[in-house]
Amino acid sequence: MKKLMIMAIMACAATSTFAQDAVKQIMGAKDYTEAIGLIESSASSLSNEDKAKAYNKVVDLALAKFDKESQIALTNQVTKKNDPYDKEGMNKAALQALKAAIECDKYDNMPNEKGKVKPKFRKTNATRLQGARASLINAGQDAFNAKDFNGAMADFGMYVDTKDAPLFAEGGEKKEDPYFGQISYFASLAAYNAQDFPSASRYAGYAMQDTASASDALDIKILSMKAQLKTKEDSLKYAEEVKELYNKDPKNDRFFALLTEYYANTGDNAGKAKLIEEQLVKNPESKMAWALKGEMEMGEHKWEDAIKSYKKSVELDPTFIQVLYNIGVCYNSKAIEFKNKEANERTGQLTPDKQEIYNNDLKESVSYLEKVRAQDPDRAMVNWAYTLFQAYSLLGDEAKAKEIEAILSK
Repeated sequence: MKKLMIMAIMACAATSTFAQDAVKQIMGAKDYTEAIGLIESSASSLSNEDKAKAYNKVVDLALAKFDKESQIALTNQVTKKNDPYDKEGMNKAALQALKAAIECDKYDNMPNEKGKVKPKFRKTNATRLQGARASLINAGQDAFNAKDFNGAMADFGMYVDTKDAPLFAEGGEKKEDPYFGQISYFASLAAYNAQDFPSASRYAGYAMQDTASASDALDIKILSMKAQLKTKEDSLKYAEEVKELYNKDPKNDRFFALLTEYYANTGDNAGKAKLIEEQLVKNPESKMAWALKGEMEMGEHKWEDAIKSYKKSVELDPTFIQVLYNIGVCYNSKAIEFKNKEANERTGQLTPDKQEIYNNDLKESVSYLEKVRAQDPDRAMVNWAYTLFQAYSLLGDEAKAKEIEAILSK
């Protein structure tokens, strides 16, 4: 037993000696890449206190590189000189200084070998890293312009992620950051281009809190969420995320449209109909809710109901071109269905009063389709030409029908 105890004591002593040697080597490193390599190779033998000290050394070395190069850049700017400096190295050093400082702060706030928490480096690092953190904006822009989207995501992302990091949390009231929303947006855009969709969605969520970037950030969040749909579980998670967004902002038609799209794609027509009715109760001024209600009714050939719903939508937005087109289609389809039902079986003709009903529906169709044509003459948004040609043909207006036929032939 005594021999075993001696062996254990010797093993502990050897480990302690190895750790001391490792720390000594790290503290003697000449640049931050060397220091990082030494930390990684000896991490298992280092205490929390040793790791904090080691990562702080990385901060020292990285900041030394950053300060050296940034000083030359600043001098060039002030004196209008063009002395060479390592811009790429400066940007990398700034990013690495922040990374190391986060690690340093993590271990610095863990219990030491005596079980006590006595942070040594937070206050100093929080102060001296402000310049390096601010420089990440330009570094990210340089990387983004060079289409290095992973690099841009790393730089912009570190700026965003460190805003509320414990390292910078102390020191009184925080100043408002006017760039945070914009940088969050660019972090999300870089992440999306790098196909890191979870990060893109997360950064877009931050950017959506900024009015100036909210709309564009929402586009990225939606695309990122959709890009991750591979399994049934992914789809369910997506639906829950969209529901959460919708519940936070029920007047936002985008979230409502996404939810109805999800129900449509999963074949849950009952869920879609229920959602639409709930939305109209919550927000009767929702042009999208009325439009989607009309779409469902149109799909069931309930032409009059669909027309009423669509007209509610265009009352709220007279330029809603897809809805204007759908009203024209509904009137056209209603007229055709009416004639098929009411025409004399032998002659195929309608009585005068029924012919008037038929013609009025076609005229209404033409009226709405011409509004669409005026808004979208090149058919960039809606291909209105065939339906309008059909309506004129059924009305017997050959001149107008030929005019539209010429458009179709182009």
